[in-house]
Amino acid sequence: MTTTYHTAIATGAAANAATFNSPLGQLDDAIVDMHGGAGVNSDTLKEWTESGAYELTSAMFDADNVITVATVKWPDGSAGTFATATKNMTWLAIDAYTISHTASGKTVTQADITRDANGNITAKPALTVA
Repeated sequence: MTTTYHTAIATGAAANAATFNSPLGQLDDAIVDMHGGAGVNSDTLKEWTESGAYELTSAMFDADNVITVATVKWPDGSAGTFATATKNMTWLAIDAYTISHTASGKTVTQADITRDANGNITAKPALTVA
């Protein structure tokens, strides 16, 4: 058995709560880190954002029908807010945005992307989480 996410229980250790609770607590913390809640890790938030694994539950649009701000629900059930940071006026598209994850207090940021003359994305900075 691997011990990537917990401390191994020694062979012959006493079968009492203290022996098992610490490793189980470590496993619980690792699961929360990977799957959400207040302890969600930054890589998970980036993966969810890249895959669009959040749901817009309400949104406000500008005169060009581009989202300006929206309420989101993340895969772990946490709430958040999507906000457009840069709107591309030529292509009426979102070039930069932020999405908060309320439970963790973290925010994912997509810095300005670059488009070619046809509106295709030619450069996309990596997402950041703060």
